[in-house]
Amino acid sequence: MANRIYGLLRKLIVEVKLLPGRALSEKEIAALLHVSKTPVREAIIRLSEDGFLKVVPQGGTYVAPIDVQRYMEACFIRFKLEEGAVIEATKRHSFEDIARLKTCLAEQRTAAEDEEFTNFFLLDEEFHRTIFAAARLPGAWSVVNQAKGEMDRMRHLKRVFAVRRTEQVISEHEAIVVAIESGDVEAAQQAVAKHLGSLESKIAELSKNPKIWAYIEQINTRVPKKRAPRGSKTVAE
Repeated sequence: MANRIYGLLRKLIVEVKLLPGRALSEKEIAALLHVSKTPVREAIIRLSEDGFLKVVPQGGTYVAPIDVQRYMEACFIRFKLEEGAVIEATKRHSFEDIARLKTCLAEQRTAAEDEEFTNFFLLDEEFHRTIFAAARLPGAWSVVNQAKGEMDRMRHLKRVFAVRRTEQVISEHEAIVVAIESGDVEAAQQAVAKHLGSLESKIAELSKNPKIWAYIEQINTRVPKKRAPRGSKTVAE
């Protein structure tokens, strides 16, 4: 139960449905989910350790600000691990792995054509998870998934501001699949590097979208120092 609550709250935070500064009450969450406070408390502790929640002593628990430094660290972890995974996938993939990657690509094209951007995001996740599976490194994907929460929060912010590159993403995914299927390690490395970019490119990308920076600064100032008054709404509807 604690894992399910953790997953639910993490999803709401990452998808920016729970904004920075939003107060969370163990009691109210437990009541909404019809569970005891114990698993809620365990989930909150984990989210705090992950940096998604800020616990103010005698002041309550709040969604943490979006941290650009943590975002850059998450990018670094993902770049390094996924580059290694693509190399291994190129060497160790099966016919079934390639079939799954191509199926995911086809579904991404459909989602893009139908402008189902939330589904496109989920399919993007599935595509990259499948690369790690093809590399026979599913545990490494779990590490990446755990680390990239701040990346995902930033990606959802871009979606809110209609900053999209779906066609480019599909094209880059296609190049990765072609390289993996052909067994060309160098081409696979180049394809994933072009797709994921670099720390410098991520900074430049954000700087080109001043509205996102302004919004981040605005919502990050909402983290209060005192618990919200009793009876106020503290979780997403």
